[in-house]
Amino acid sequence: MLCSTSMPRFGDKKNSDFFEDYLQRLLEERDRSGLTEMIGEIEALMISVEPGNSVEYIAELALMTPYQYLVTLDSEKHLTHVLRIDMNSPDILLREPKNPEYSDIFRSLNDLYPVGAKRPHSRYLGEILLCTDRHQVVALQQQREFRFFQVGQLAELDLPLNVSLSKPSPYTQNIVGYMERPVNGIRVYHHGECIILAAAQSANDRGKEMQERLASRNCFVRLITWLPVFTARIGKPPSWNTSGYPATTIGAAMTSRTRIHPPTSPRACAR
Repeated sequence: MLCSTSMPRFGDKKNSDFFEDYLQRLLEERDRSGLTEMIGEIEALMISVEPGNSVEYIAELALMTPYQYLVTLDSEKHLTHVLRIDMNSPDILLREPKNPEYSDIFRSLNDLYPVGAKRPHSRYLGEILLCTDRHQVVALQQQREFRFFQVGQLAELDLPLNVSLSKPSPYTQNIVGYMERPVNGIRVYHHGECIILAAAQSANDRGKEMQERLASRNCFVRLITWLPVFTARIGKPPSWNTSGYPATTIGAAMTSRTRIHPPTSPRACAR
């Protein structure tokens, strides 16, 4: 059995004695329940942007990171653009409403704050984690007062049906999802019609062309290893510490098992 308390801690934050004491008990209980064994790495980061802004984001991600545009999932209310490095790094799911007037629980959370209300669809949504037994993980998390969207609600919200997604945390307002994937299998999201959007592909190609030109002149420095700047630009990001962990409800107890692994190649892409 894995022991969470023996794994290295990362970050430079000074926590209270109460926090440290509670964290130890939380990790020990998580180990006993089997969650530590069943939950693995981050599979995807979910970001929502304003209608019409996704192409600009794709171009910027293509320029400043190793991410490549892969495909767009076209559903009734959203375009969800999938960006990928490889299967050892998390995908980015860039969610774009088709109608500026579209409203759901996530827009309602933005509307609570003056800054968020100015960009009602722009927010960091949360993470999807890999797990070995999705239904057992959900059952155990429900015992810990996690609340999950039902399948019908996922369909109404235009979210992947093969991912169990929690409702927004009352503390962070982020969500966390769990999905299964065979060993060495490809990530698949049961959501919408799979298409290649010409504008998104063109933006990706322009970004990569610029990246290569700058690299050939020895004047390109990869400024972004993780994603704090991009999430900071969309309204309400999670806070990130120096180790690259998002400080969400789950992030506070993250160990090296859930760390985002650095990319090995700027051109790697699992298509």
